[in-house]
Amino acid sequence: MAFKRVLFSKNVFVLLFGIFTRTSADGNIAALKTAEQSSDYFDYKWLAGAAVDGCETTNIESNCCTHTMTDGSPKTAWWRVDLGQMSSINTIQIIYRNEITKDKERTAGYQLYISNFTDSPTHGVLCYEERSITKDTVQLKITHRCPYVGRYITVYNYRNNPKRYEWYADDAILSLCEVKASGCPVGFHGDGDCSQACSDSCYGGNCHSNTGFCFRKFSNWKYGDTCGQDCSVNCKDRLCAKDTGYCTDCINGKYGDTCGQDCSVNCKDRLCAKDTGYCTDCINGKYGDTCPEDCSVNCKDRLCAKDTGFCTECVPGKYGNGCEHNCSVNCNDILCEKETAYCIDCVPGRYGSICNQKCSDNCKDRFCDKVTGNCTECTNGKHGDACDIDCPKNCKDNVCIRKTGHCYDCIIGKYDATCALTCPVTCKNFVCDQQTGQCLECYAGKYGVVCGADCLDTCTDSTCNKDDGHCISTADHKLIIIAVQAVIIGLLIAAFITTVICLLRIIQNRKKSSDNDKESSVPDPNYTSLSNEQEGAPHVYEMIVK
Repeated sequence: MAFKRVLFSKNVFVLLFGIFTRTSADGNIAALKTAEQSSDYFDYKWLAGAAVDGCETTNIESNCCTHTMTDGSPKTAWWRVDLGQMSSINTIQIIYRNEITKDKERTAGYQLYISNFTDSPTHGVLCYEERSITKDTVQLKITHRCPYVGRYITVYNYRNNPKRYEWYADDAILSLCEVKASGCPVGFHGDGDCSQACSDSCYGGNCHSNTGFCFRKFSNWKYGDTCGQDCSVNCKDRLCAKDTGYCTDCINGKYGDTCGQDCSVNCKDRLCAKDTGYCTDCINGKYGDTCPEDCSVNCKDRLCAKDTGFCTECVPGKYGNGCEHNCSVNCNDILCEKETAYCIDCVPGRYGSICNQKCSDNCKDRFCDKVTGNCTECTNGKHGDACDIDCPKNCKDNVCIRKTGHCYDCIIGKYDATCALTCPVTCKNFVCDQQTGQCLECYAGKYGVVCGADCLDTCTDSTCNKDDGHCISTADHKLIIIAVQAVIIGLLIAAFITTVICLLRIIQNRKKSSDNDKESSVPDPNYTSLSNEQEGAPHVYEMIVK
């Protein structure tokens, strides 16, 4: 919908005069400014400018009020005034038509916006919304506090389907008789005349239109109504609250509203809470809000909790929150738990949470479990958790397993887990397997698991294999062995004789060869052999044969 601007001929002089002034005499910065609305009931009267003409008459026929269209059942309606420049607004007064019963039904539920743009009637900050539950509580003349900076003031109304309340008018209609805004253009203040400039320390040059107090400060290091005072040098990053000058936070070692007080020297790293001065933590050996108290000398390394003074750990031999109690003398190395006083371990011969109970005399070396009191090992002849049961009498060396009572080994002639059974008398030396009772060896002439069977008569010396009864040796076997031995001996003798003969022949041959050599060296030319065979000494073998 096209916006329509209205300039009343009767107010031409006043409007032109307002261009050269910051505000009207009563401080109304909306007076005679350009206004527009969503629709006009008539093109020539009840236009948008009627709400800023200075006339507060609430009768529509006075031509002092606006009126939007009613035809077509409109569901939204708005009216807006342009203040001409960014302004610091203090209050806005709405004077609505007050003539007929429907005026309250129509104005109910309206909203008031401050904005810098005109792209949407609801763009900007919502300063006020009319939420009367009944028609009688709707106020047709009311002043709203709107401490915002902006250029445009918009009155907006709407009708949802369904309506918020049944008594609301069906259509959204605005009929404003006057809208007044107190304030000053940005950068100025003054009660009604806006003649004084805001402090340079005010952020953006903005200050309260009446008091001149800064809305925000330009520098973080400043505070005060006009932001002319410096924040404390003890403020962390020199940041403080605009109105009070109170530090946002303090530098290390300081506390208080303006951080003018020193944290306790007992505060760790000199750090304490800004508001109370309570230490964040304490140096070693101290506790309390400001760490004035000494931790107990029985605290290990003098360390204790900041709030309670309770020791973190205790020195050896002590327990309790303040490590004020002595551990049991029966605790090994006199060490016990801080909270319960339970011994970490017990001295030999003791057990229990505080080692106040004695281990059984039958525990070997008096050692037993700290919790249960069960013996680690038993003395000879005893078994059971407390070593209070006798070992079976047939256990070798009177020693048995602690948990079961079974013998490690049995005396001769006994077997079974508790050595209660007797070995068979047929076992050699009365010795049998401890688990099965079977004989380990048999006497001569016997075999079998209990040596109850006889070896065969053909077995040499009546000796046979224990497991299957087979003979180890017989008489026939012995003759064969003797014959074999004789053959071997004969062969060895023959080999010896043959060796001797060979040696003798070798010697004889060597001798003949020596004689022939002598004769050939001095031959007798007159020698004539009587026969083809030449005599010689008899051979050793021949001599032996002869």
